[in-house]
Amino acid sequence: MHFKTALIIGRFQPFHLGHLYLLKKTLKISDKVKIAVGSATIYDENNPLDYKTREQIIKAVFYKEKSEDRLLNVVPLDDFPDDKEWLSETIRLAGDFDVVVSNNEWTVEIMKKAGFLVKQFPYFKRSLYEGWRVRELIIKNGSWQKRVPDYLINYLSKNIDRFNLKGKIFDHIVFGGTFDHLHKGHRELINTAFRFGRRVTVGIATKELFPNKVYSQMIESLPIRKRSVKDYIEKNHWIKKSKIIEFSEFTGGIDKRADVDAIVVSRLSYRNALKINKIRQNNGLGPLRIVVSKDILADDGKLIASERIRKGEIDREGRIYLIKGKKDIIIPERVKEKLRKPLGKVFRSEKQIKKYLEEKKPTKIICVGDVVVKSFLKVGIRPDVKIIDFRSRRKSLPKSGYVVEKTAKQRLLRNEPGTINIDTARQLKEIISATIAGISEGWVFIEGEEDLLVLPSVIYAPLGAVIFYGHWQYGVIALEVTEEVKKSIREVIIDSQV
Repeated sequence: MHFKTALIIGRFQPFHLGHLYLLKKTLKISDKVKIAVGSATIYDENNPLDYKTREQIIKAVFYKEKSEDRLLNVVPLDDFPDDKEWLSETIRLAGDFDVVVSNNEWTVEIMKKAGFLVKQFPYFKRSLYEGWRVRELIIKNGSWQKRVPDYLINYLSKNIDRFNLKGKIFDHIVFGGTFDHLHKGHRELINTAFRFGRRVTVGIATKELFPNKVYSQMIESLPIRKRSVKDYIEKNHWIKKSKIIEFSEFTGGIDKRADVDAIVVSRLSYRNALKINKIRQNNGLGPLRIVVSKDILADDGKLIASERIRKGEIDREGRIYLIKGKKDIIIPERVKEKLRKPLGKVFRSEKQIKKYLEEKKPTKIICVGDVVVKSFLKVGIRPDVKIIDFRSRRKSLPKSGYVVEKTAKQRLLRNEPGTINIDTARQLKEIISATIAGISEGWVFIEGEEDLLVLPSVIYAPLGAVIFYGHWQYGVIALEVTEEVKKSIREVIIDSQV
């Protein structure tokens, strides 16, 4: 079967003899050819050459093969997180075609599902001619020249640094973000920008850009976030080639700047870079190369993110706030002595507490102890989590008088005096997580004694939460959950497990 127009889809990183074989086979079954260059704007170890370079190489190949009159066009094709978006963009850019030529399984599957005719040719000496093999030889100074058309050797030799990912590839690179609670992932983003950019502009988002972020009230102030970024840059002696700006619009102004070459993003913000490039195109500017920084994972294998820090799940290094071990924790006397002192602010009246809550506006309110819970409910304050054991100062209390909503998360758990029951602590984590997810409130009914459950409550609460507990000598204690407090309580628990 012969076709009028064939569409070849590939990344051509770099163009090698396997690609040339595929091209010649395609020219035998089609009058005209269109080329869609995949991963058009990405820059990483798998995509060292920019789109313009690959476009020039492809046109040079058609010229050298005396087939330039059969090349209709070459179009840039970005990667998209969504397959439907990728397909839609491919059809929009490529225009009409009769057959798709590709051996990439992902491309073949998408095109066939969309109803397009797909032609696959057998691989040509695949053990020799694959992009990653050629790139590896280039990086290791191997005999890569034998694996590309001879007329491309000089051209590719001029771009060796791009394959090695060495040197300052871009004259001016930009990146931006909230940079709340500057963490290990942020540092990787900054490191990546200064690794590849001769000049670097860092944008710090103002509050107009994050009104709907989880626990946005716990996002650090602009001066603190700006200072954290600057301190890290200064520490690495990069300040002379950097500029820190504030931005309050989505693009940060780079949709109108011709003096920018590339943008660094995380995998989560990659889509934003695609949007910015589209706006730049509408403004008559070329696309930015998109450098995706390496994923930095927390101990649980999930991405480190400021939102997770605010939710109290992890610290800035990606360590999970988790009470480890299988045995119940028996609190030693040396630790009990520390805990007998108030861990937070002391209140002696309900009026003081109400005023404190109005000013503080905590992310969550967790109450530990029957007397504290009842006093809150009495004045119309419903804590998000209520932990009670129907006892006060070792004396039993009636189990009536509590109104528990049917929608509330409820658990009946065990906790011996002077200990932290491991299973109870982990189920308390689930209760707190449920309230963060939107369940109105949670009740934890304890058989035994609830006093020491203040500690796991701190470990699993979000930043900005307040843990209220009773102290027979001082009154009601309010312990605000901060990074420092979480760290301190984690050390107390670890110390108890020694």
